Amino acid sequence: MKKILMIALLLVTAVTVVGCSQKETLYVLNWGEYMDMDLVAAFEKEFNVRVIYDEVGSNEEMEILISAGNTPYDIAIPSEYMIHQLYTQGLLKPINTALLPNLENVTFFEDATDLYADEPYVDYMIPYFFGSIGIIYNTTNPAVKAAIVEQGFGALFDPNTPFRIGLYDSARDAVGAALMTLGFDPNTTDDSALQQAETLLLNANFREIGDDNLKSLVIQNNLDMALVYSGDYFDELYAHEEEGLTVNFDFYVPNVSNIWIDAFVLPTTGQNVELAHKFINYFLDVEIMVENADWVGYTPVMVEAYTILVEEYEYDYEHYYPQPEGSIRKAYQFISFEHTQRLNDILTRVRAN
Repeated sequence: MKKILMIALLLVTAVTVVGCSQKETLYVLNWGEYMDMDLVAAFEKEFNVRVIYDEVGSNEEMEILISAGNTPYDIAIPSEYMIHQLYTQGLLKPINTALLPNLENVTFFEDATDLYADEPYVDYMIPYFFGSIGIIYNTTNPAVKAAIVEQGFGALFDPNTPFRIGLYDSARDAVGAALMTLGFDPNTTDDSALQQAETLLLNANFREIGDDNLKSLVIQNNLDMALVYSGDYFDELYAHEEEGLTVNFDFYVPNVSNIWIDAFVLPTTGQNVELAHKFINYFLDVEIMVENADWVGYTPVMVEAYTILVEEYEYDYEHYYPQPEGSIRKAYQFISFEHTQRLNDILTRVRAN
């Protein structure tokens, strides 16, 4: 009896495995906590497909995985400078907008589209979210805010600081913030400017160089301030509000800061182009994007979704729109592989220091 039951179970398992293997499979590469997985599951059910979803912590990790070609990623969601780099490497397929009917029902903020309108990769991306970098800080000590308001990004690099400071482990952001502190464009290739930025970073007194852990360290009062993405701040703010916790942290964005945009792209590793377009089109549905943005917490590039979130979901927060009137925002650019390596080398020396 047991043997008959075991055989029956094996047959059911075999049928299930065969059924799953026959489904179309979509390989997606994205940042952590950057898409509502319930919506991904709903997409799988609606189109009777399977989604293999991998997460990374940086644009550079994304580039490594795509260029390695070991996984046939159909979709990735990198930032604008990395999209340019991937395009330059010949690692992207153009988007076929004819396969995206939902595009007819949406508009994108010009502050976002202007970042890439004249770039050669304009036909290789569909906007997803955008935001800025700034300083998350603990509000327990009023002197922390006073220093940040007075010095801007400079508060991160003061060698005589009495505060515990965290630096985001990203060469673009670390060197970019240092350059903007010194009054330089974050995309400069000037040797003198880059050397001054490196000196500023080397002389600074960082307690921690990290990534997603920085926001928690500030909230736990293990750091006083840290350079983070705007979404890091909003992640914690929403969670604290939902759980009724005391908010002991805030966010400051200097008048001159970075603005970034992340977007859907189609890596050349992908084997299922039509399904990839269906996935992008699915997230171009206004209701889906509203639900997704509400879960993720970042600012959608889609005007219609943003308006609903602000007017109906009460997302009318300071910093939610990344380029307020009167501010100056600089987008990172891919200059060359040599320039990218130089930025990485600077951060490597800062880490070692």
